[in-house]
Amino acid sequence: MKIIITEMQSQSLLKRLRRIQEVRDTIEYQMEIQDPCNFDDGEEYADFCINEGISFFYGDENYEREDDTFDDEDEYEDNGREEIEQLMNDEYYDELVSLWDEYSGEC
Repeated sequence: MKIIITEMQSQSLLKRLRRIQEVRDTIEYQMEIQDPCNFDDGEEYADFCINEGISFFYGDENYEREDDTFDDEDEYEDNGREEIEQLMNDEYYDELVSLWDEYSGEC
């Protein structure tokens, strides 16, 4: 019984890590395609890239996923969304603001 519980916890952890990496990928994609010059300041740029990535990942209104990455699980339930949003803000916010600062002089 202990082995089964451990195995289930390992699978759950792997799914969670897979989700977090997918959110990272979508945020980094936004960083690549968004021109920092189209934003008034670094905070707006950071908020936009992070929120777009999260909205795409969770399939929020007007965001439909075209892949089957998570067909084997129900990722659209809450599943710690607030925690993931906080983690992504902690991880990317300062970097995106700095990136905007770096490029804003070229606009």
